[in-house]
This record gives sequence, structure tokens and C-alpha cells, in this order.
Amino acid sequence: MKHRSVAIVDDDALVCALLERSLQARLGDVHVAGIPEPVAPAGFDVYIVDTQRHCEIQNQDIVTRIQAIAPQSLVLVYTESLDPGYLRKLLMQGCEGAFHKGSFEEVRAMLDLIEAYFVGNQYNDESFDSFGGTVRAIYSLVREWNLRISAAENDVSQTHNDVS
Repeated sequence: MKHRSVAIVDDDALVCALLERSLQARLGDVHVAGIPEPVAPAGFDVYIVDTQRHCEIQNQDIVTRIQAIAPQSLVLVYTESLDPGYLRKLLMQGCEGAFHKGSFEEVRAMLDLIEAYFVGNQYNDESFDSFGGTVRAIYSLVREWNLRISAAENDVSQTHNDVS
């Protein structure tokens, strides 16, 4: 069995501790490291990147560096701000999901995606009878995220029309 590892790139120690507990409760034996600096450390399977505290260019650079050093990794954004245009740029650079920090449902969705990633990459000894279910779950998460972006863009457009 391969050892599973997750890097949480976030300067908030409390967020790192809560995510670590959630990951270990959900996935069991998983190595979790809180990375307080905005860097792209090598050697992890999953990267959870906080994009709230740094500038847009630096966040895109972190995602790009992670993709360069670990192209098979799962890169997720965990943020307080879900700006659709900015998040679309991150998604186009290889980030595979974005989740809001203020929502337990978002944490559950993020954990679902991480679990599906580990199952799909043979990080456990379970049978793959449910592989189709995993693919459907990932498809559903991506579809839900795209709908969320569209709804946010409509809200922004409506606000802009109201102001004009």
C-alpha cells in the first residue's frame, strides 16, 4: 500500500489542524503537513492551497510550480473568496477544485474529491467495483462547481445591471 500525503499551504495553523483532523478521520492513515509559507513543496499527492492571503500572481505561481514538480497530484484551492474570474484562471492552470472555507458542506465535498483521488490512484487495497461510482462523483463535483461559477457570474452581471 502506498503512503498517502497531503500538503496544506496555508498560514493559518488552526485551519491546517482542522483539515488534518478531518482528513485523518475520513481517510485513516494519511500524512498531512501544514506549510505556512507560499511555496510548492515536492513529494505530496494532494495540495490544498489557501489563496486568500497572497496576491493573484503569487497564487497562480504556486499552482503552476506544483503542477511542474508534481503533475500527477491533485491541486485544490481552499479560500474565503470565490471570485469566479480568478478561480477560473486557477482551474485553467491545473487546479482541480475550489472550496469555500466558511462551509462544512464544502469541506465534505473537498474530502470526497480527495478520497476519490486516492481510490482512483490505487492508494488502498479496496476493490475497484465502485470505480464507475467514483468517476460519477467526480463528474458531479466538477459539474456542481461549474454551475456555482455560472450562478456567481449571473449575480455579478445582475448587480452590474442594477447599478447601471
